[in-house]
Order: sequence, then C-alpha cells, then structure tokens
Amino acid sequence: MTSPDATRVKIITAAAGLFTRCGVRAVGINEIWRAAEVAKSTLYQHFRSKDELVAAVLRQRNDEWCARLRALASTAATPRDRLLAIFDLLGQEFADPAYRGSDLLNVAAEYPDPDHPVRVAIRDHKREILRYLAELATAAREPDPDKAAATVLTLADGAACAWVSLGDPTAAGLAREAASRLLACG
Repeated sequence: MTSPDATRVKIITAAAGLFTRCGVRAVGINEIWRAAEVAKSTLYQHFRSKDELVAAVLRQRNDEWCARLRALASTAATPRDRLLAIFDLLGQEFADPAYRGSDLLNVAAEYPDPDHPVRVAIRDHKREILRYLAELATAAREPDPDKAAATVLTLADGAACAWVSLGDPTAAGLAREAASRLLACG
C-alpha cells in the first residue's frame, strides 16, 4: 500500500512531466491520473482542481531549483561568484537536451490573470529567488542589494528567453558577463 504522501508525489511527478512536454493547458486531468497510475478520485483527494495541482507542481519545481541554486552557489569561490552562480545553473540547464525553457516562465504565459493562484505561485518563486539573490548581493557588498538582485534575476530570465527563442547556448554566459559588468562589487 502506498502512503498518501508517496501518492501525492507520484501525481505531482506525473503532472510535471506532462506539463513540461506538452504545456499546462494542453494536458487534461484524465491524462494526469492515467500517467500517475492512480484513480481519478485519488487525484481529486489530493488536489481539488487542476489549478491546485499546477500550483503544487510549481512549488515543487521551485523547491528543487532553489536547492540546486543554493548548492551551486555554496561552491563558488567568492561572494561575487555566489551571486553570479544563477548563470552557471542556467548554463547547466541549457546544456541538457531535455530543457525546454523555464517552467515558470512557460506556465506564466499560459495564465495571463496576475491574481490567478498559479501566477501567485510563480510570483512567490520569483520573490524567493530575489530574497536569496539580495542576501548574496549583501554578502558581495553591493551598495543596493535589492537592485542588484533584480538586475541579476532580470538578466537570468532574459537568458532563459534567449535560449528558448534563439536556441543560443551562450545566453547564460552572456547574461553572466552583463551582470558582472553592471554590478558594483568586485
């Protein structure tokens, strides 16, 4: 017998894979419960709606991505390099043939209402990253850590868009270089 937590993870994992391959709006709830190999009623015991499931997928992706960023930043030699580690993480993602762009940016395009729970989950993720980048910017002695964090995140998101739209494998490196030039530290 599978635990409720394990079942929840199974559903989120199946949905995440489908959403990444096909887009959120293109995937129906029936496809999700079949891919998760659970009963439809089981899916609805864990998630009252598809939107709730989408938000849960985004929260899981956020947790995973932030953990990867923190781990990579912790290996950087200097506070400045820790702040710029986001571009190194993007470079790793861009090198993965399965990468299809930022999950959050892709999903945001499918949910135009800024007050929709899915968009709120996306905004929460971006705010978490901004807070972390501001901490790194403070450690790097940036005079305006919030502005430095916003600059770095904007360039990172731009690199993700450049990779998707142009297939440019150098986008992360170019964005890192631009951030390095724009930051006051170092």
